[in-house]
Amino acid sequence: MLLDTNALEQHEVLITLGISCAVVLAGFWFGFRCLKRYRLIADTPTARVQSAHQGYVELQGQALPSPGGLLHSPLTGRECVWYHYKVEREKGSGKNRRWVCEREGTSDEWFQLSDPSGICQIDPEGAEVKAQVRKRWHGRTPSPVGGPPQHSPRIRFNISFGGSRYRYLEELILEYESVYALGRFHSLGGGRDQLDQSLEVGELIRQWKADFQQLLARFDGNRNGQLDPDEWQQVQTQARNEIMQRQKELHKLPTVHVLMRPEESDQPYLLSTYDEEKLAKRYRWFAYGCFVALLGASWIAGEMLQAL
Repeated sequence: MLLDTNALEQHEVLITLGISCAVVLAGFWFGFRCLKRYRLIADTPTARVQSAHQGYVELQGQALPSPGGLLHSPLTGRECVWYHYKVEREKGSGKNRRWVCEREGTSDEWFQLSDPSGICQIDPEGAEVKAQVRKRWHGRTPSPVGGPPQHSPRIRFNISFGGSRYRYLEELILEYESVYALGRFHSLGGGRDQLDQSLEVGELIRQWKADFQQLLARFDGNRNGQLDPDEWQQVQTQARNEIMQRQKELHKLPTVHVLMRPEESDQPYLLSTYDEEKLAKRYRWFAYGCFVALLGASWIAGEMLQAL
């Protein structure tokens, strides 16, 4: 037994054992989760927007705002294409001191990724975002006065002398920042969308029948208050003509490329302003750290089991 457990009470041994087991489980789950992301980033080739296949792809390009324009971060008002923020309040004192989240938000507006071949619309909903522009700072008001400090001192004292204390977090993707994206790629328009004509015709006729008097006014030629077989044939012909016209209009639409969260739960949706190599290294080293914590916690758990 390498760890001296003689000074520990039995309940302390059980608590330590429980914590160690929890660390083992968390290290296992997070370690393999990050390792999988590392392998996906390292092994997935980068595609061009214009020639990317439909499905799970990796893209790299510049961030551009949506046609609606740039967003403004709720905390600092800084222009961006995506933001996440959090405001926490310090409560309690001494050992009971803790940070409690008062409000938090993430933008869900789409933005664009541009590479030399074209533009892809990015839906950030459900994405795991790693942004380089990430600031955390403190203040005494629910909303920060001014922005975060430009230069953080090497030694920071987290002491408050009365009054409430707040902590702010802001993460941004800025216009023209380089963006790495891994998700489900889908192209719309450009003649790709084909209507099921029989289904669409039936649905259109059902909509017309909902206002039967209007239907009679259009197709009851002999005004006998009902639709004869020939008149029903006219209804069906007119419905088919309208659906064919819709199909022609769809063919005229320009191609729009979209990246969004994959439908498969085992495929992560990643957005990052770190380049591919740095992002892969971050996941790899975090995975290694989790496995080191797992081994350490396993050793402690074994020592605690021997002490029981």
